[in-house]
Amino acid sequence: MEKTMEQTLVNEKKRTKFKEIKKYKGAYIMILPAIISAIIFSYLPMYGIIMAFKNFDVKLGIWGSPWAANHGFEHFMAIFENPEMFKAVKNTIWFGLVILFGGYPFPIILALMFNEIRSKWFKKTAQTIAYFPHFLSWIAVIGLVYTFLAKEGPFNQLMVSLFPSWEPVNPLMKSEYFLEIMYISHLWKNVGYSSVVFLAAITGVDPGLYEAASIDGCGKLKQVWHITLPSIKPTMVIVLIMSLGGLINVNFEQVYGLQNAFTQLDNEVIGTLVYRQGIMGGKYSPTTAFGLFQGVVSLILVTTANWVSKKVTDQSIW
Repeated sequence: MEKTMEQTLVNEKKRTKFKEIKKYKGAYIMILPAIISAIIFSYLPMYGIIMAFKNFDVKLGIWGSPWAANHGFEHFMAIFENPEMFKAVKNTIWFGLVILFGGYPFPIILALMFNEIRSKWFKKTAQTIAYFPHFLSWIAVIGLVYTFLAKEGPFNQLMVSLFPSWEPVNPLMKSEYFLEIMYISHLWKNVGYSSVVFLAAITGVDPGLYEAASIDGCGKLKQVWHITLPSIKPTMVIVLIMSLGGLINVNFEQVYGLQNAFTQLDNEVIGTLVYRQGIMGGKYSPTTAFGLFQGVVSLILVTTANWVSKKVTDQSIW
């Protein structure tokens, strides 16, 4: 009798689930291409992770290649023994910290500024100008940077007009300016588009809260501090947690494009070193090992940040 009732409940759940799928079949059909793409380009390639534990030979293939020494962990151990890799890891973490935490407040500030604009045409114009750089490729942005900072470029012309004793110099040829150029170009390209999610969160704040605060005598700054920011705190926390996952994945295209003979040695990061030694050098197994290592570290960072956030602010992504 009990088994019959359990089977009836299971069948009822299946029928309910089928009805739900049938009801929203349009939505499921729309997300089907995204699911298929994710399976093909994100999950099936995980098969290649096996190369990290083998001495991969193109002729032998993945399964035919011999296993690496030290129970397959030879390439992972080599990561910590390579002095160039250690320096690249240090640069990657430092660059990632500067870009993440140095750039994090600006999209929020920009979103707050957009929200205070009352003229619709001016607001749309300002948003379009701010969003536009995001849609440029990094190669195009780097080309603009090289042109702007060239000895005969606008930067040196401006400095000469302001300071007659200024000697034209190309900062891209100075290793000590590499991080500053990287940070400013990253901010210019991404700050506008990154503000979209915060602006969307701000528009969801109850207008009645602002009206009540205004009646109580609160000015704009106090309204922002006591109403807007606390209201969008969940969004701010989630964006920060998700961003931490990319802490050790500094933009390869940007760094590789800005590097040159004068700056490469001191500003090598994980991505560029792996590309030069792994892809161009044909060392596929060490490259795969480090890619897997990066993924595991990113997962740990996101999980830890999520756990801390849940304990401290009661906000989390799961």
